[in-house]
Amino acid sequence: MKFIIVGAGLGGLSAALCFARRGNEVLILERNAALTPRGGAINIRPGASRIMREWDLEADLAEISEKTPNFLIRRMDTGDISMGSAAVDISSFPDWGTFRQDVVQLLYRKALDKGVRINFGSTVSNVSEDAEGASVSLDNGSIEKADVVVVADGIRSRLRSKILPGGPEATDPDISHVTFYGFQVPAEDLRSHPGTSRLMDQVSGNCWLGKGAFAITRFNSRLQRVGFLFGVESETDQKSLWEEHGDINYVRERFAGSTCSELDVALSLATECDRWKLAEMPDLPRWSSDGGRILLLGDSAHGMHPNAAQGYSQIVEDIAVLDFLITHHSEDNKGLSLGHAQMQSVSQAWQAIRKPRVERIKAYSRSNTDLFLGKAAPPPGSQSAQHSLKSMKDVQPDINANFQSSQFLKWALDYDAVNEAKRFVKEMEPKL
Repeated sequence: MKFIIVGAGLGGLSAALCFARRGNEVLILERNAALTPRGGAINIRPGASRIMREWDLEADLAEISEKTPNFLIRRMDTGDISMGSAAVDISSFPDWGTFRQDVVQLLYRKALDKGVRINFGSTVSNVSEDAEGASVSLDNGSIEKADVVVVADGIRSRLRSKILPGGPEATDPDISHVTFYGFQVPAEDLRSHPGTSRLMDQVSGNCWLGKGAFAITRFNSRLQRVGFLFGVESETDQKSLWEEHGDINYVRERFAGSTCSELDVALSLATECDRWKLAEMPDLPRWSSDGGRILLLGDSAHGMHPNAAQGYSQIVEDIAVLDFLITHHSEDNKGLSLGHAQMQSVSQAWQAIRKPRVERIKAYSRSNTDLFLGKAAPPPGSQSAQHSLKSMKDVQPDINANFQSSQFLKWALDYDAVNEAKRFVKEMEPKL
Protein backbone atom coordinates (compact mmCIF):
# COMPACT_ATOMS: atom_id res chain seq x y z
CA MET A 1 0.00 0.00 0.00
CA LYS A 2 1.00 3.61 -0.46
CA PHE A 3 0.64 6.07 2.41
CA ILE A 4 0.92 9.85 2.25
CA ILE A 5 1.45 11.58 5.57
CA VAL A 6 0.92 15.32 5.92
CA GLY A 7 3.31 16.69 8.54
CA ALA A 8 6.78 15.68 9.73
CA GLY A 9 6.25 16.16 13.46
CA LEU A 10 6.29 13.46 16.13
CA GLY A 11 3.04 11.91 14.90
CA GLY A 12 3.84 12.01 11.20
CA LEU A 13 7.32 10.57 11.59
CA SER A 14 6.07 7.85 13.96
CA ALA A 15 3.33 6.81 11.55
CA ALA A 16 5.77 6.81 8.63
CA LEU A 17 8.21 4.57 10.47
CA CYS A 18 5.47 2.15 11.56
CA PHE A 19 3.97 1.77 8.08
CA ALA A 20 7.35 1.60 6.33
CA ARG A 21 8.41 -1.26 8.59
CA ARG A 22 5.62 -3.30 6.96
CA GLY A 23 7.13 -2.73 3.52
CA ASN A 24 4.61 -0.06 2.52
CA GLU A 25 5.52 2.93 0.35
CA VAL A 26 5.46 6.07 2.50
CA LEU A 27 5.74 9.73 1.48
CA ILE A 28 5.74 12.59 4.01
CA LEU A 29 4.76 16.07 2.83
CA GLU A 30 6.03 18.82 5.16
CA ARG A 31 5.41 22.50 4.46
CA ASN A 32 8.43 23.72 6.45
CA ALA A 33 11.81 23.78 4.73
CA ALA A 34 13.35 21.46 7.33
CA LEU A 35 12.52 19.64 10.56
CA THR A 36 11.31 21.86 13.41
CA PRO A 37 12.37 19.78 16.39
CA ARG A 38 12.12 22.41 19.12
CA GLY A 39 9.93 21.88 22.14
CA GLY A 40 9.95 20.78 25.73
CA ALA A 41 10.20 17.58 27.70
CA ILE A 42 7.85 14.72 26.90
CA ASN A 43 6.99 11.34 28.36
CA ILE A 44 6.67 8.09 26.46
CA ARG A 45 4.27 6.26 28.73
CA PRO A 46 4.34 2.46 29.22
CA GLY A 47 1.43 1.99 26.81
CA ALA A 48 3.53 3.62 24.09
CA SER A 49 6.94 2.25 25.09
CA ARG A 50 5.64 -1.33 24.69
CA ILE A 51 4.69 -0.41 21.09
CA MET A 52 7.97 1.34 20.34
CA ARG A 53 9.78 -1.76 21.56
CA GLU A 54 8.00 -3.61 18.75
CA TRP A 55 9.28 -0.91 16.40
CA ASP A 56 12.83 -1.84 17.52
CA LEU A 57 13.38 1.54 19.16
CA GLU A 58 13.97 0.50 22.76
CA ALA A 59 17.78 0.65 22.63
CA ASP A 60 17.70 4.01 20.84
CA LEU A 61 15.22 5.46 23.34
CA ALA A 62 17.36 4.24 26.23
CA GLU A 63 20.20 6.41 24.94
CA ILE A 64 18.16 9.64 25.04
CA SER A 65 15.62 8.92 27.76
CA GLU A 66 15.39 8.45 31.49
CA LYS A 67 13.09 5.96 33.18
CA THR A 68 10.67 8.07 35.18
CA PRO A 69 9.82 6.20 38.40
CA ASN A 70 6.98 8.50 39.51
CA PHE A 71 5.64 12.05 39.56
CA LEU A 72 6.10 14.31 42.58
CA ILE A 73 3.98 17.30 43.62
CA ARG A 74 5.95 20.09 45.34
CA ARG A 75 5.29 23.53 46.76
CA MET A 76 6.69 26.20 44.50
CA ASP A 77 7.73 28.52 47.34
CA THR A 78 9.63 25.95 49.42
CA GLY A 79 10.22 22.98 47.11
CA ASP A 80 8.85 20.61 49.75
CA ILE A 81 7.00 17.50 48.57
CA SER A 82 3.29 17.90 49.34
CA MET A 83 1.75 14.61 48.36
CA GLY A 84 0.76 11.57 50.36
CA SER A 85 2.17 8.85 48.11
CA ALA A 86 3.91 8.31 44.80
CA ALA A 87 2.92 5.41 42.56
CA VAL A 88 5.51 2.82 41.54
CA ASP A 89 5.42 -0.61 39.83
CA ILE A 90 2.74 0.60 37.43
CA SER A 91 3.99 -1.41 34.46
CA SER A 92 6.74 -3.75 33.36
CA PHE A 93 7.35 -1.37 30.44
CA PRO A 94 9.36 1.83 30.98
CA ASP A 95 7.91 5.29 31.38
CA TRP A 96 10.51 7.22 29.41
CA GLY A 97 11.20 10.88 30.09
CA THR A 98 13.02 12.69 27.30
CA PHE A 99 12.91 15.75 25.04
CA ARG A 100 10.83 16.30 21.94
CA GLN A 101 13.69 17.40 19.69
CA ASP A 102 15.71 14.28 20.45
CA VAL A 103 12.79 11.97 19.64
CA VAL A 104 12.07 13.85 16.40
CA GLN A 105 15.67 13.44 15.27
CA LEU A 106 15.62 9.73 16.17
CA LEU A 107 12.39 9.07 14.28
CA TYR A 108 13.64 11.03 11.28
CA ARG A 109 16.79 8.92 11.01
CA LYS A 110 14.90 5.66 11.44
CA ALA A 111 12.23 6.63 8.91
CA LEU A 112 14.86 7.42 6.29
CA ASP A 113 16.56 4.09 7.02
CA LYS A 114 13.27 2.34 6.21
CA GLY A 115 12.94 4.08 2.87
CA VAL A 116 10.48 6.83 3.80
CA ARG A 117 10.56 9.78 1.38
CA ILE A 118 10.19 13.26 2.89
CA ASN A 119 9.42 16.27 0.71
CA PHE A 120 10.10 19.47 2.62
CA GLY A 121 8.63 22.76 1.44
CA SER A 122 5.48 20.97 0.25
CA THR A 123 2.26 22.72 1.28
CA VAL A 124 -0.92 20.67 0.92
CA SER A 125 -3.95 22.69 -0.14
CA ASN A 126 -6.59 19.95 -0.33
CA VAL A 127 -7.29 16.26 0.14
CA SER A 128 -9.95 14.13 -1.53
CA GLU A 129 -10.92 10.50 -2.06
CA ASP A 130 -12.90 8.20 -4.28
CA ALA A 131 -13.53 4.47 -4.42
CA GLU A 132 -10.08 3.88 -5.91
CA GLY A 133 -7.94 5.86 -3.48
CA ALA A 134 -7.06 9.27 -2.07
CA SER A 135 -5.49 12.36 -3.64
CA VAL A 136 -3.44 15.20 -2.17
CA SER A 137 -3.29 18.56 -3.96
CA LEU A 138 -0.28 20.80 -3.36
CA ASP A 139 0.02 24.57 -3.65
CA ASN A 140 2.39 24.17 -6.60
CA GLY A 141 -0.39 22.51 -8.61
CA SER A 142 0.90 18.95 -8.39
CA ILE A 143 -1.20 16.01 -7.20
CA GLU A 144 -0.04 12.94 -5.26
CA LYS A 145 -2.13 9.78 -5.01
CA ALA A 146 -2.17 7.09 -2.32
CA ASP A 147 -4.27 4.35 -0.81
CA VAL A 148 -4.37 6.16 2.56
CA VAL A 149 -3.67 9.76 3.57
CA VAL A 150 -2.80 10.49 7.21
CA VAL A 151 -3.21 14.14 8.20
CA ALA A 152 -0.86 14.98 11.07
CA ASP A 153 -0.55 18.74 10.66
CA GLY A 154 -1.29 19.74 14.24
CA ILE A 155 -4.04 21.21 16.37
CA ARG A 156 -4.41 24.18 14.01
CA SER A 157 -4.82 21.78 11.08
CA ARG A 158 -5.49 23.48 7.74
CA LEU A 159 -7.06 20.32 6.34
CA ARG A 160 -9.37 19.22 9.15
CA SER A 161 -12.33 21.33 7.98
CA LYS A 162 -11.96 19.86 4.48
CA ILE A 163 -12.47 16.37 5.90
CA LEU A 164 -15.19 16.96 8.49
CA PRO A 165 -18.59 18.64 8.04
CA GLY A 166 -19.41 22.03 9.50
CA GLY A 167 -16.47 24.13 8.32
CA PRO A 168 -13.61 25.58 10.39
CA GLU A 169 -15.87 26.97 13.13
CA ALA A 170 -17.08 23.46 13.99
CA THR A 171 -13.58 22.02 14.22
CA ASP A 172 -11.48 24.79 15.78
CA PRO A 173 -9.53 24.04 18.98
CA ASP A 174 -10.60 25.34 22.39
CA ILE A 175 -7.84 27.72 23.48
CA SER A 176 -7.28 28.19 27.21
CA HIS A 177 -5.94 31.22 29.09
CA VAL A 178 -2.86 29.25 30.21
CA THR A 179 0.50 29.85 28.57
CA PHE A 180 3.53 27.57 28.91
CA TYR A 181 7.06 28.95 28.81
CA GLY A 182 9.63 26.23 28.18
CA PHE A 183 13.40 26.07 28.25
CA GLN A 184 16.27 23.75 29.11
CA VAL A 185 19.35 24.31 31.25
CA PRO A 186 22.51 22.16 31.18
CA ALA A 187 22.95 20.30 34.46
CA GLU A 188 26.55 21.50 34.64
CA ASP A 189 25.39 25.13 34.78
CA LEU A 190 22.93 24.37 37.56
CA ARG A 191 25.50 22.46 39.62
CA SER A 192 27.76 25.51 39.71
CA HIS A 193 25.12 27.26 41.84
CA PRO A 194 24.22 26.27 45.40
CA GLY A 195 20.65 25.28 46.23
CA THR A 196 19.81 23.41 43.05
CA SER A 197 20.20 19.80 44.20
CA ARG A 198 16.48 18.98 44.19
CA LEU A 199 16.41 19.53 40.45
CA MET A 200 18.92 16.75 39.87
CA ASP A 201 18.94 14.41 42.87
CA GLN A 202 16.23 12.21 41.27
CA VAL A 203 14.73 11.57 37.83
CA SER A 204 11.05 11.74 38.75
CA GLY A 205 8.85 14.32 37.11
CA ASN A 206 8.19 17.25 39.42
CA CYS A 207 5.26 19.67 39.47
CA TRP A 208 5.83 22.77 41.61
CA LEU A 209 2.48 24.35 42.54
CA GLY A 210 2.05 28.07 43.25
CA LYS A 211 -0.81 30.57 43.22
CA GLY A 212 -2.38 30.63 39.78
CA ALA A 213 0.80 29.23 38.29
CA PHE A 214 2.92 26.09 38.28
CA ALA A 215 6.19 24.71 36.97
CA ILE A 216 7.08 21.24 35.70
CA THR A 217 10.68 20.04 35.74
CA ARG A 218 12.48 16.87 34.73
CA PHE A 219 16.17 15.92 34.91
CA ASN A 220 17.62 13.68 32.19
CA SER A 221 20.88 12.21 33.48
CA ARG A 222 21.76 10.68 30.11
CA LEU A 223 21.55 13.98 28.27
CA GLN A 224 22.58 16.00 31.35
CA ARG A 225 19.82 18.55 30.84
CA VAL A 226 16.94 19.77 32.99
CA GLY A 227 13.73 20.71 31.22
CA PHE A 228 11.49 23.46 32.63
CA LEU A 229 7.90 24.40 31.84
CA PHE A 230 6.39 27.39 33.64
CA GLY A 231 2.62 27.62 33.36
CA VAL A 232 0.87 30.98 33.79
CA GLU A 233 -2.81 31.87 33.54
CA SER A 234 -2.78 35.18 31.67
CA GLU A 235 -3.52 36.85 28.37
CA THR A 236 -0.72 37.23 25.83
CA ASP A 237 -0.21 38.93 22.49
CA GLN A 238 0.39 35.60 20.73
CA LYS A 239 -0.76 35.28 17.13
CA SER A 240 -0.21 31.50 17.00
CA LEU A 241 -0.53 28.70 19.53
CA TRP A 242 3.21 28.04 19.56
CA GLU A 243 6.02 30.57 19.18
CA GLU A 244 9.72 29.91 19.14
CA HIS A 245 10.61 33.06 21.06
CA GLY A 246 8.91 33.85 24.34
CA ASP A 247 9.84 36.63 26.74
CA ILE A 248 12.10 35.11 29.39
CA ASN A 249 12.20 38.44 31.26
CA TYR A 250 8.42 38.30 31.64
CA VAL A 251 8.70 34.82 33.15
CA ARG A 252 11.36 36.00 35.60
CA GLU A 253 9.22 38.96 36.65
CA ARG A 254 6.06 36.87 36.94
CA PHE A 255 7.69 34.39 39.32
CA ALA A 256 9.94 36.81 41.22
CA GLY A 257 9.67 36.29 44.96
CA SER A 258 7.34 33.28 44.66
CA THR A 259 9.73 30.45 43.84
CA CYS A 260 12.26 28.44 45.82
CA SER A 261 16.00 28.81 45.26
CA GLU A 262 16.45 26.15 42.57
CA LEU A 263 13.72 27.61 40.36
CA ASP A 264 15.15 31.10 40.90
CA VAL A 265 18.54 29.90 39.72
CA ALA A 266 17.07 28.17 36.66
CA LEU A 267 15.21 31.31 35.63
CA SER A 268 18.35 33.38 36.01
CA LEU A 269 20.34 30.99 33.80
CA ALA A 270 17.77 30.72 31.02
CA THR A 271 18.65 32.85 28.00
CA GLU A 272 15.54 32.17 25.89
CA CYS A 273 12.27 30.27 25.99
CA ASP A 274 9.52 28.95 23.77
CA ARG A 275 5.94 29.77 24.61
CA TRP A 276 2.66 28.15 23.69
CA LYS A 277 -0.97 28.45 24.64
CA LEU A 278 -2.61 25.39 26.11
CA ALA A 279 -5.40 24.20 23.87
CA GLU A 280 -7.40 21.10 23.16
CA MET A 281 -9.65 19.78 20.43
CA PRO A 282 -13.33 19.33 21.27
CA ASP A 283 -14.57 15.75 20.97
CA LEU A 284 -14.96 15.53 17.21
CA PRO A 285 -17.75 13.40 15.71
CA ARG A 286 -15.15 11.44 13.75
CA TRP A 287 -11.49 11.46 12.74
CA SER A 288 -11.88 10.27 9.17
CA SER A 289 -13.37 11.12 5.81
CA ASP A 290 -16.59 9.44 4.72
CA GLY A 291 -14.73 6.78 2.76
CA GLY A 292 -12.15 6.15 5.48
CA ARG A 293 -9.10 6.79 3.29
CA ILE A 294 -8.22 10.17 4.89
CA LEU A 295 -7.48 10.02 8.60
CA LEU A 296 -6.74 12.70 11.18
CA LEU A 297 -3.91 11.75 13.51
CA GLY A 298 -2.70 13.12 16.82
CA ASP A 299 -3.28 16.78 17.65
CA SER A 300 -5.23 17.19 14.40
CA ALA A 301 -7.82 14.81 15.84
CA HIS A 302 -7.55 15.05 19.61
CA GLY A 303 -5.05 17.69 20.76
CA MET A 304 -5.02 17.81 24.54
CA HIS A 305 -3.50 19.73 27.43
CA PRO A 306 -0.01 18.40 28.22
CA ASN A 307 -0.63 18.05 31.95
CA ALA A 308 -1.06 14.28 31.92
CA ALA A 309 2.06 13.84 29.75
CA GLN A 310 0.01 11.62 27.43
CA GLY A 311 -0.22 13.49 24.13
CA TYR A 312 2.52 11.69 22.24
CA SER A 313 1.78 8.34 23.87
CA GLN A 314 -1.83 8.45 22.66
CA ILE A 315 -0.58 9.16 19.14
CA VAL A 316 1.67 6.09 19.28
CA GLU A 317 -1.27 3.98 20.46
CA ASP A 318 -3.43 5.38 17.64
CA ILE A 319 -0.81 4.42 15.06
CA ALA A 320 -0.33 0.92 16.43
CA VAL A 321 -4.06 0.18 16.41
CA LEU A 322 -4.45 1.58 12.88
CA ASP A 323 -1.48 -0.49 11.72
CA PHE A 324 -2.96 -3.63 13.28
CA LEU A 325 -6.36 -3.11 11.66
CA ILE A 326 -4.91 -2.41 8.20
CA THR A 327 -2.62 -5.42 8.46
CA HIS A 328 -5.47 -7.65 9.65
CA HIS A 329 -7.69 -6.63 6.73
CA SER A 330 -4.79 -6.91 4.26
CA GLU A 331 -4.21 -10.51 5.33
CA ASP A 332 -7.87 -11.23 4.64
CA ASN A 333 -7.38 -9.51 1.27
CA LYS A 334 -4.33 -11.67 0.44
CA GLY A 335 -1.97 -8.68 0.60
CA LEU A 336 -3.80 -6.56 -2.00
CA SER A 337 -4.59 -2.88 -1.37
CA LEU A 338 -7.74 -2.41 0.65
CA GLY A 339 -10.92 -1.53 -1.18
CA HIS A 340 -13.45 1.17 -0.36
CA ALA A 341 -15.59 -0.92 1.99
CA GLN A 342 -12.54 -2.34 3.76
CA MET A 343 -11.07 1.10 4.46
CA GLN A 344 -14.42 2.23 5.80
CA SER A 345 -14.42 -0.80 8.09
CA VAL A 346 -10.86 -0.06 9.22
CA SER A 347 -11.54 3.60 10.00
CA GLN A 348 -14.78 2.85 11.84
CA ALA A 349 -13.16 0.15 13.98
CA TRP A 350 -10.15 2.38 14.65
CA GLN A 351 -12.32 5.17 15.99
CA ALA A 352 -14.56 2.82 17.98
CA ILE A 353 -11.47 1.47 19.74
CA ARG A 354 -9.55 4.72 20.21
CA LYS A 355 -12.04 7.54 20.76
CA PRO A 356 -13.32 6.46 24.21
CA ARG A 357 -9.78 6.11 25.56
CA VAL A 358 -8.41 9.31 24.07
CA GLU A 359 -11.39 11.41 25.11
CA ARG A 360 -11.13 10.12 28.68
CA ILE A 361 -7.39 10.88 28.77
CA LYS A 362 -8.09 14.32 27.33
CA ALA A 363 -10.56 15.09 30.13
CA TYR A 364 -7.97 13.86 32.65
CA SER A 365 -5.34 16.19 31.20
CA ARG A 366 -7.72 19.14 31.43
CA SER A 367 -8.57 18.32 35.04
CA ASN A 368 -4.87 18.28 35.90
CA THR A 369 -4.53 21.80 34.51
CA ASP A 370 -7.26 22.93 36.91
CA LEU A 371 -5.58 21.02 39.74
CA PHE A 372 -2.17 22.59 39.06
CA LEU A 373 -3.72 26.07 38.99
CA GLY A 374 -5.50 25.48 42.30
CA LYS A 375 -8.97 25.44 40.71
CA ALA A 376 -9.75 21.87 41.78
CA ALA A 377 -9.58 20.19 45.15
CA PRO A 378 -6.35 18.20 45.65
CA PRO A 379 -6.64 14.44 46.12
CA PRO A 380 -6.90 13.10 49.69
CA GLY A 381 -3.59 13.10 51.52
CA SER A 382 -1.95 15.54 49.12
CA GLN A 383 -1.19 18.10 51.82
CA SER A 384 1.06 15.77 53.76
CA ALA A 385 4.68 16.84 54.08
CA GLN A 386 5.63 13.16 54.20
CA HIS A 387 5.26 10.83 51.27
CA SER A 388 5.58 7.14 50.65
CA LEU A 389 5.78 4.82 47.67
CA LYS A 390 2.62 2.94 46.70
CA SER A 391 2.94 -0.16 44.56
CA MET A 392 0.46 -0.41 41.69
CA LYS A 393 1.46 -3.93 40.69
CA ASP A 394 -1.80 -5.63 41.67
CA VAL A 395 -4.21 -2.73 41.04
CA GLN A 396 -7.05 -3.48 38.60
CA PRO A 397 -7.39 -0.80 35.87
CA ASP A 398 -10.69 1.04 35.51
CA ILE A 399 -11.48 3.63 32.83
CA ASN A 400 -14.42 4.97 34.85
CA ALA A 401 -12.62 5.39 38.17
CA ASN A 402 -11.90 8.79 39.70
CA PHE A 403 -9.01 10.56 37.98
CA GLN A 404 -6.95 10.58 41.18
CA SER A 405 -7.51 6.91 41.96
CA SER A 406 -5.01 4.08 41.59
CA GLN A 407 -7.44 2.21 39.34
CA PHE A 408 -7.63 5.06 36.84
CA LEU A 409 -3.88 5.71 36.89
CA LYS A 410 -3.25 2.03 36.20
CA TRP A 411 -5.66 2.12 33.23
CA ALA A 412 -4.14 5.35 31.89
CA LEU A 413 -0.55 4.13 32.01
CA ASP A 414 -0.38 0.33 31.79
CA TYR A 415 -2.51 -0.13 28.67
CA ASP A 416 -2.06 -2.56 25.80
CA ALA A 417 -3.65 -0.82 22.81
CA VAL A 418 -2.95 -3.58 20.29
CA ASN A 419 -4.35 -6.26 22.57
CA GLU A 420 -7.47 -4.14 22.98
CA ALA A 421 -7.74 -3.95 19.18
CA LYS A 422 -7.39 -7.73 18.90
CA ARG A 423 -10.12 -8.20 21.47
CA PHE A 424 -12.39 -5.79 19.58
CA VAL A 425 -11.87 -7.59 16.26
CA LYS A 426 -12.50 -10.98 17.85
CA GLU A 427 -15.76 -9.77 19.35
CA MET A 428 -16.93 -8.10 16.15
CA GLU A 429 -16.07 -10.74 13.55
CA PRO A 430 -18.93 -13.12 14.45
CA LYS A 431 -21.34 -10.21 13.92
CA LEU A 432 -20.05 -9.31 10.44
